[in-house]
Amino acid sequence: MNLLKKNKFKIIFFTSTVLFVIGAYSFYTYTFSEPVKARDLKTDFKGQANEFKFLVTENLKSWTNKVVQIKGEITEIDDNGIILNESIYCQFEQKTDLNLNFINKEIQIKGKVEGFDELLMEIKLNQCTIIQD
Repeated sequence: MNLLKKNKFKIIFFTSTVLFVIGAYSFYTYTFSEPVKARDLKTDFKGQANEFKFLVTENLKSWTNKVVQIKGEITEIDDNGIILNESIYCQFEQKTDLNLNFINKEIQIKGKVEGFDELLMEIKLNQCTIIQD
């Protein structure tokens, strides 16, 4: 009977050690994993910039943190991003080589809705990438 008690202790100790190691590894991989990029997520809206602007002005809260793919005309370019149709600011994930020659050209962008800037009256998108047709 004494031998059975010793084996129970060893089995319980081994099982709890294995579970602890698995839990620690899972915690480590979850904590230090790369954040999910907008380009890798499912698109919640795909269409024209004007149509998207109308939908967002109806109900902004339902669009926050959603991934959208919109097509519109570049109306302004700065160091960090572009403005589509004079009302949607797209901040790029990485620096892009867009120059002033691209103004008034149509472009397709995929990004995450960040919110609405009431001061500039612009819809803000971040993590944007250019989609090639």
